[in-house]
Amino acid sequence: MTKRYLTPKGETFTAINDVTLRVEPGEFCAIVGPTGCGKSTTLAQVSGLERPSAGSVRVHDQIVDGITNGVSYMFQADALFPWKTVLGNVLIGPVLLGTPKKEATLLARDWLRRVGLAGFEDRYPHQLSGGMRKRVAMAAALINNPGSC
Repeated sequence: MTKRYLTPKGETFTAINDVTLRVEPGEFCAIVGPTGCGKSTTLAQVSGLERPSAGSVRVHDQIVDGITNGVSYMFQADALFPWKTVLGNVLIGPVLLGTPKKEATLLARDWLRRVGLAGFEDRYPHQLSGGMRKRVAMAAALINNPGSC
């Protein structure tokens, strides 16, 4: 997989070139490297947030072509909607994927319990510590039951 961008000067910048990565079911994978080496760009391709310039991304032998069920991505910076409650932030994925609201709410409450945030459903991100915000983001990523993390 390769990802190229156009610079403001109209030049081509290759952010990642010929990356191959295989993660087996049940494995966890860490992508480590110096600032600017393409870690976040790689994850953006794998999650479907961006499309590769060349090559493809496959999850469970299915080509990833945009945001899809089965893949989640937890951003390195807080990526919570400040106007939504903790529960509202965790509900976004299932609702966008078409899960009925009642079922999605039960799932979201279960994930909030799993990450130790039961009782904080009605709080807003600015009312949480940094660690609590990360746990909301983790619940929001895992609620979609990704096949690979």
